[in-house]
Amino acid sequence: MFKRIRNLLYQIWDSARTSRDNFLPRVAPSVEEAILPYDPEENAILPSELKQMMNAGRDFVLLDVREVWEYQLVHIEGAVSIPLGELPRRSRELLPVDEIVVYCHHGMRSLDAAYLLQQLGFKSVLSVAGGIDRWAKEIEPDMQRY
Repeated sequence: MFKRIRNLLYQIWDSARTSRDNFLPRVAPSVEEAILPYDPEENAILPSELKQMMNAGRDFVLLDVREVWEYQLVHIEGAVSIPLGELPRRSRELLPVDEIVVYCHHGMRSLDAAYLLQQLGFKSVLSVAGGIDRWAKEIEPDMQRY
């Protein structure tokens, strides 16, 4: 009788240990793999600074992460359109060594996109503070706003 109870307890213990191993990582991530805090202030660029970059002819990718209909409505000349929802899948269209400046409508989606790209290994990613709306107010007042 005791052998039977002992065997049942071992079976329960083994099944609990096996199922727990399927859900918990075996090793904690290294410092290099850990997600570091993201500082929006450190990774933001003002529209005036973006305009200076453009005027100076700096080599960078201007990435619009708004929806396609928003891009078709109005966009900054030379921008590449990859909606935020498609960015994880389409990030291979960008080179991790490129300097990337991301914008959206008001600057929130572009912060998410910049954070995502940095986590994917992109080294130089900036988000336009205030998005295309602020760009239109400060840089191109004739640009259509919505």
